[in-house]
Amino acid sequence: MKIWTKQKINFIRDKLNYKSIVFYLFLIVAVCVMVSFLHTLILYSAYNHYADNHIDAYLDKTSENIMLKSSNETEIAQNIVEWEYNEFAIPSNRFDISTFFMRHISHEPGWYLFLNRGSCGELAIVFEDMANRTGVTSRRVAVNGFIHFDGYTENHAWSEVLINGTEWHVADSGFNYSPPKDHCYGYSKSRLLGPVYAFENGIAAEDRSTYYIPNTETIMIKSIHEGEIVPNCSIDIEMHHGGSSKEVIGTKIKLETNESGLCPVTLGVYKNTTYTIKVIDGIYQGKEKIISGNNTGYVEIEIKKLNPLTVIALLVLIFFNIIVWKPIFRKKSAKKEKHEKL
Repeated sequence: MKIWTKQKINFIRDKLNYKSIVFYLFLIVAVCVMVSFLHTLILYSAYNHYADNHIDAYLDKTSENIMLKSSNETEIAQNIVEWEYNEFAIPSNRFDISTFFMRHISHEPGWYLFLNRGSCGELAIVFEDMANRTGVTSRRVAVNGFIHFDGYTENHAWSEVLINGTEWHVADSGFNYSPPKDHCYGYSKSRLLGPVYAFENGIAAEDRSTYYIPNTETIMIKSIHEGEIVPNCSIDIEMHHGGSSKEVIGTKIKLETNESGLCPVTLGVYKNTTYTIKVIDGIYQGKEKIISGNNTGYVEIEIKKLNPLTVIALLVLIFFNIIVWKPIFRKKSAKKEKHEKL
């Protein structure tokens, strides 16, 4: 039995090489992705054919009931948050990597209610849809990242509503925050927030950091190369605290230097916290580490090093191209040799 097992192991080892391993891994991943995609298509088809009109009618009826029992915009916002918090936020499941296609195949609020699934961004979509149905002006607000006091990192998105046409207030169904009470500093009680921005048409349009973070400092970033200004560079900022790190500028919130190579950014001032600021121009970058609350004010960053992420991506691309094209060239070479022999 031992001899037979050893022979089989040696046989499998001889048959499997790095190419076949890569191929089978790719095949397994491709099958999993395809199954997930087909499952999502079936669910979305069922939603479109049987559920979307019923859910839309339910949302219309709910918005009418909210307006009937509300005497002003503040109460409307309160009642929307209360409804969503109890009917959707508490009982729903969050999205994860296994439900990627479900999350992105549609951004209709009814789709998330049909799935009974939603993370903070989806809760905000449902809230903003209800605000629109009831005539309340709302907008999206997000933080690219934060570090919780216990070390775990996350990002978050919520909504703001315009009350009486004069002031924006927090409306967050996930946290059960609603006007008129000012919950802006509630986020920072147990979290170190990165910069907070309000969005218009998916673009970070207004810096709201000072509204949500009790202590802040504004830093002017300047991008240069050999003494010359480098305009239109993208900005990445990472926060470090207590052994944890989180990107706070660069994915949800994207900033870049202007034509003068300048970009202001407002950062939270926290004890024992540092930030790494990266300025990226194509495949090149420069970076500088600053201490929170150190009255930095202005930081000039020299762009001179290759961006390691870009280099790695290029190497991976070259590697896979070699794997794909090497057998093809080998076959062509073999055919050519055979033809020459004939």
